[in-house]
Amino acid sequence: MSLTSARVLKLLLQSIGVCALAGATANAAVQCPQTLPLNVPATGEGLYLNLVTNVSGTTEASVPGFDINPYAAQNSDPVGQLKFYWGSAATNGAGVVTSGDSYAVLPPGQLIGPASTFSRAAFTGDTSAWQAGASGFLGVRFQQEPENAIRYGWIFLSSSPPLGFPLNIQAWCYEDSGAAITTPLPGETPLFVDSFES
Repeated sequence: MSLTSARVLKLLLQSIGVCALAGATANAAVQCPQTLPLNVPATGEGLYLNLVTNVSGTTEASVPGFDINPYAAQNSDPVGQLKFYWGSAATNGAGVVTSGDSYAVLPPGQLIGPASTFSRAAFTGDTSAWQAGASGFLGVRFQQEPENAIRYGWIFLSSSPPLGFPLNIQAWCYEDSGAAITTPLPGETPLFVDSFES
């Protein structure tokens, strides 16, 4: 892990600690599960992830209500390109795009919500920005069960060239009230700094 990636991961872990602490207050609605990191297998199934229940697995049947499935496309050219699958259209799952179906690598401080541009494109989705190798945020929209309500969140991914693998899910947070959420800024979470020093 590069120094830059290590610093970003440290800041994310700090953010998760703050989110977990904030989650205990009556007004806070940001949820940040803490079973991380998750390594995504470079297979046709990849990793299914339910952002609310914190359940992940390598088959769709093992993760009821999954929200995102990063996987390595087996029929692409070249074979093994990173792709995102969002499940049934009824779930409203989708990722933030820069334009068309080009999935964005979002920077810190980016607002994700109803005004964002989303795509559900799976096999046809353009993940080239992630395939090139990136450490950044994927903005997401998904349906929270059992309320069947739309939620917005972000997933911090670290990908590697040339096809996006190895791919690691380093962190994720979502706003459980249905409001927009902002990707964390470096240094905006001063709590727990000493806890993550190496």
